[in-house]
Amino acid sequence: MQSEIEEKIKLLYEQGYSIRNISSLTGLSYGKVRNVLIKSGVKLRNNKVDESKIIEFAKQGKSARAISKELHVSESTVLRILQRHNLGRRVRKLNSDEIKMIEEMYKRGESIYKIAKQLGKSTNLVVYHLKKMGLYKSIHESSSTSL
Repeated sequence: MQSEIEEKIKLLYEQGYSIRNISSLTGLSYGKVRNVLIKSGVKLRNNKVDESKIIEFAKQGKSARAISKELHVSESTVLRILQRHNLGRRVRKLNSDEIKMIEEMYKRGESIYKIAKQLGKSTNLVVYHLKKMGLYKSIHESSSTSL
C-alpha cells in the first residue's frame, strides 16, 4: 500500500505535476511528498531562473516587464537580478528634438495618446514633459471650485 502511494507520487512528478499539486491530489503534506521523492532517488526540478538570460535581454534594451513575460518569471525577480548586476531601472530621457515635437504636436491639438504612440513613449512621459513646460494642467488642478 505504501509503495503504491510512493509509485503514484513518482509517476505524477515525472508527468510534470508540482509537489504542491501532488500533495493536493494525494492528501499528503507538501513535506511528505517531497521526502518520498527524495528517498526514492528522484531528481527534483530546479526552478532557478537563468540570470544570464535576464541580463542578456536587459542589455538588448528589453524592459523588466517584457523579460518577465518572456521567461515566465515575476517582474520583481527580474528587477532584483538586474539591480544585483547594476542594470536596474533605466531612466529613459527624451532628446531636445523629441521634447520640441511633443510641444508642437500638443499645441496643434494632437491627443496625448497620439503623441506618445508616434514617439514610441508612454503617455505618462508625454504628460510629464507637458507639465514641465507648463502646457498641461489636469482637470483637478485647474478647477477653481475645488477649494
